[in-house]
Amino acid sequence: MMHTITIETQNDADFELFKGLAQRLGLRIRETHTEGERSEAEELRLLNRVAGGWKSDESGDELAAMLQNARSFHDRNIHL
Repeated sequence: MMHTITIETQNDADFELFKGLAQRLGLRIRETHTEGERSEAEELRLLNRVAGGWKSDESGDELAAMLQNARSFHDRNIHL
């Protein structure tokens, strides 16, 4: 007789925990992954987790120019 349990998780850590347990028990695993609709607040929270921020008196164009001017393309004398 086959028994089926469906466990829906909201985060990757819980998913990996349950999947690892099933694997250790030698159970057959069938995965499905779906992306739910995210709210604007959730999208902003996720963006802030990866994007960070920058405060400066220079504009974006000024910062880009500073970075461009600070680049150098000469050979480095590095012995490995």
